[in-house]
Amino acid sequence: MENTAAALLLRAQAADAEAFGQLYALYANELYAYALAVLRDPHDAEDAVQEACVRVYRAVRSIRKPERFKAYFFKTLSNTAKTLARKRTLTVVTDEIEPTAPDITNDVHTAELRADLQKALAALKDDERQVVLLSAIAGLRSAEIAEALGMTAGTVRSKLSRALRKMRPFLAETGRESE
Repeated sequence: MENTAAALLLRAQAADAEAFGQLYALYANELYAYALAVLRDPHDAEDAVQEACVRVYRAVRSIRKPERFKAYFFKTLSNTAKTLARKRTLTVVTDEIEPTAPDITNDVHTAELRADLQKALAALKDDERQVVLLSAIAGLRSAEIAEALGMTAGTVRSKLSRALRKMRPFLAETGRESE
């Protein structure tokens, strides 16, 4: 965690709401992109991010390791999104990815490639999809993903490797697996 984020977390833990807002702003785009990829609906994604933000704000004083703040936020968002999906009887799959989502879609400019990516993600099991999305959208490392999903880092690396192998044929069909 960079010094700015660590300093903001310390201020937020001292009941500085503005510092928490600035800390949230550091991750807002990634959080929304992840929630949108999981929930497939912009309104549901906004609701999930907002609820996760409230939960993290309430628990901010209990965070002891600043370097794990981002993983903690994504773990909270992941759990919130799953709960929201169950409540609204949504299937947690990625049928729609916004072209403006960071990391995973910034290079995706055509509808055909987006469709290929959607098919590739839809071919994954839920836990594999979660690992891929946390890696690609949130930019979390295997240890952070492990913490967020309650797995070991080795399991995360195995699932990511397996998921990427499963996705490759869908992306290779159009000759775009290296893009």
